[in-house]
Amino acid sequence: MFSATYGHRAPLCYDARPSMTPKTVFLTGASSGIGRALALAYAKKGVRVALVARRKAELEGVAAEIRALGGMAVPIVADVAKVHDIEEALREANDALGGLDMVIANAGVGSPKHATRLTVAEVVKVVDVNVRGAFVTLVAALPYLLERKRGHLVGVSSLAGRRGLPQTGPYSASKAALTTFLETLRLDLAGSGVRVTDVQPGFVDTEMSRATATRPFLWTAERAASHIVEELRSAPAVVAFPRPLGAAITASRALPDGWVSYLAGKGVGKPR
Repeated sequence: MFSATYGHRAPLCYDARPSMTPKTVFLTGASSGIGRALALAYAKKGVRVALVARRKAELEGVAAEIRALGGMAVPIVADVAKVHDIEEALREANDALGGLDMVIANAGVGSPKHATRLTVAEVVKVVDVNVRGAFVTLVAALPYLLERKRGHLVGVSSLAGRRGLPQTGPYSASKAALTTFLETLRLDLAGSGVRVTDVQPGFVDTEMSRATATRPFLWTAERAASHIVEELRSAPAVVAFPRPLGAAITASRALPDGWVSYLAGKGVGKPR
């Protein structure tokens, strides 16, 4: 369903644009997982990277790896759930990097849990990081890109946002919200010079995904990052992978709830 929608709308913004690699990237959730892998992948291409995350030690470690490669990294300790933190991080990154070509809202949290065991605090945390944090990052970054009349906004959602699955309520819903928000941004920003892409990973071997017992079509973080970096060169509307898992989740929307629960019980957890 989503692929058909995006496939129809993407030509409004992207077909005429050349493939390109950004010179500067602002990246949240950069201390581990897909974020760390993306930071290193871009650094190897000579991209100057602003690394944003809450954990200072891990963030400094990624920055050190980039500098060892001869690259430039600007580590910024910030919590995406705090609006002031993100606004300040963007200002610092823009000044340090001499402008922002690409902004990637990658930070995310979540773990499998049955609805009867969810707490309000857990739901609030997921919404604060995955929805509020991502929305604020993208919206606060937009003026910097519009001023230059170019740039690329990227949100890392998930294939889990394509339908609700057992024990993934807050996570799946938060990623569905981000996907819808990115689609709206893409439509509103058509013709502005600012491109918008929704990255929808499946199962990637990260600290967060290891709480899921079975992870079909598992990719390493490095493989995922390499794929994302290459696909983002042409600024497509959506980057979704792996294709078999994406197709299966989308097709499952036509199944009765009982079948979905049965299949999920056989080991299907939340992607990413």
